[in-house]
Amino acid sequence: MPENYRELVHSSKIHQLLEEIVLIGAGVLLIFLGVFSDVLLTSIVSVCIAAFLFYTAYRSYRAKFGAAEEQPDENIERDEETETAIFEIKTEREVMPVKLTERPVIQMKRSEQVQREPERRPINFSATDFVEEKQTGSMSQAEPQSEFNNLLLKALQIVKEVCFAHTVTFFWVKNETRQLVVEGKVTDSEAFTQERKLPIGVDIISRIGINGQPQLVNNILPETERDVLCYYKNLQDIRSFIGVPVFYAGDASSQPIGVLAVDSKAADAYGEETFAVLSHVSKLISSLLISYTEKYDLFADVKLIEADSKLKKRISEHPSISAVMNSLTEELENIVAWESISVVLYDEGQRAWAIASTRVRGNDRFVSPKQLIDFENSIIGNSIRSNSLQTVNLSQNSKMIFNEHERSSDVLKHGMLVVAPFSSGGKCFGAVIVTDREPNAFSKKDIEAIQFLSSTVGPEFEINELNTILSEHIAIDELTGTLSKKYFTSRLNEELFRATEREEDLSLVFVTLYNITDIQQRYDTDGRDAGLIHVARHLRASVRPYDVVARYDASTFAVVLADTIANDAFLWAEKLRTAIAGSIVTVGRKSFSISVTIGVSGAASKMSGDELVKNVSHVLDLAKKAGGNIVRVF
Repeated sequence: MPENYRELVHSSKIHQLLEEIVLIGAGVLLIFLGVFSDVLLTSIVSVCIAAFLFYTAYRSYRAKFGAAEEQPDENIERDEETETAIFEIKTEREVMPVKLTERPVIQMKRSEQVQREPERRPINFSATDFVEEKQTGSMSQAEPQSEFNNLLLKALQIVKEVCFAHTVTFFWVKNETRQLVVEGKVTDSEAFTQERKLPIGVDIISRIGINGQPQLVNNILPETERDVLCYYKNLQDIRSFIGVPVFYAGDASSQPIGVLAVDSKAADAYGEETFAVLSHVSKLISSLLISYTEKYDLFADVKLIEADSKLKKRISEHPSISAVMNSLTEELENIVAWESISVVLYDEGQRAWAIASTRVRGNDRFVSPKQLIDFENSIIGNSIRSNSLQTVNLSQNSKMIFNEHERSSDVLKHGMLVVAPFSSGGKCFGAVIVTDREPNAFSKKDIEAIQFLSSTVGPEFEINELNTILSEHIAIDELTGTLSKKYFTSRLNEELFRATEREEDLSLVFVTLYNITDIQQRYDTDGRDAGLIHVARHLRASVRPYDVVARYDASTFAVVLADTIANDAFLWAEKLRTAIAGSIVTVGRKSFSISVTIGVSGAASKMSGDELVKNVSHVLDLAKKAGGNIVRVF
């Protein structure tokens, strides 16, 4: 409604009111005149005129209010864009038309006026505000840690919005290391600390984490803010704080495992109702922890079973001991946190316990392969002697771990170490050593996993030892029908002695089934065995009765060619290689071709068997590196 219209209406109402007051006042005076007049005619005329004035005032009153009561549905709404309304302001002397701005006239029914709905305000939300963003992977298939962190952040966001908070944070309480660990935060501050681990001190978070009692501060002084709150890098003008402990569900008697902290820049921002909200959130986090723990245990069990299955499958293929150790190390890397993984075995060549292999993150090499350990005085030696599991807190350890020459390494100074022996039949065959820089890095579940996988490979060492004992008493390899390695070694020394005595030539040839790994992957153990038998048949068919053919290792044969120079041995080897490459191996309904790589070395006068084997092994390695399926001469 325009302002000039409002002023005119207001002015007309005042004029009418004044008119009514004047009429009533005049009527009252005439009444008094008539009452106190001594002239009868004057009294009658005065009363009549007063009555007329009262009637006129009454009609004026009815004109204003009576019509509105009888016709309340004549109200109209006008819009500036459609119609011009003319209102008449009636006075005693004239009718004054007042022209207003054009407004639309909308007639409303009486029922609509009486039951008019309250004004509806627009809602600035849509359905998409209530739909969770699509995850890249299913939450049920996510790793437990990622799932817990995701749900925790959602809970913290809800607390922040409900409590109108500046920052909401969840801390883990690590009493064993005296630390508060920031697990999740939702904050408006850019000064929140970048440190994930904070020392437990005298601040309010630490007090909650130690005594397990909720805390409320509704007026934090600027000069005490740094002492009260530990998680800001500089002053934030925080005035209110509330924090509650988080316990593992059903275990409120123990110390808290976490603290839920909420702060605000407003003074007196929180009270008992906030405690009620946070108590429900604390219980929610406890429930999430139970779900997380159960799922983590299940997730860890599944990973352990998968690792054990892979390891057993690898062992069933009867690989070398070094291959078994590599497989064990690879599976341990996938299921536990680690900084280094080392294996200690008995070294037959050195007649002592030594490092068989080691893997370290980065370049911090504290031990190296073939390095001997101090069997009597070291932690590793004690574990092997007692055939028992050992766990060591490295930050508190003063004992020797491997030997007195081990480097002063950070890997061996901080964190945790676990020694798990390879045991079978009550005998220890070695140990695996796993370290991590974090204090208490290995949970009970992790230690059990390390021990479980170590026990899986233990029987393989026992089988290998029994095979070694048997091979010492058996001259013929059962699979290929050739001599065993032990008898080959003795025969090689005999032939070298005879060649020296007679001043004859002698050549040693190593023949290895080059693509045996591919064959085993495609055709399993039966295919590998069929390939070895096929090569052995070609060897026995191509040598003379006095030549020596033996199985040197899992995929290599050794041939001693008496009275043969290296050049002639090369021609014999090339003919053999061609014949094998052109033949076919049959396994059931499947068939495949194979190839061999051959190394040849002639024996010099008075050369030992070890020297000759070393020369042939060297040239065989060169032939393999050159691509295989060739013959090389030393």
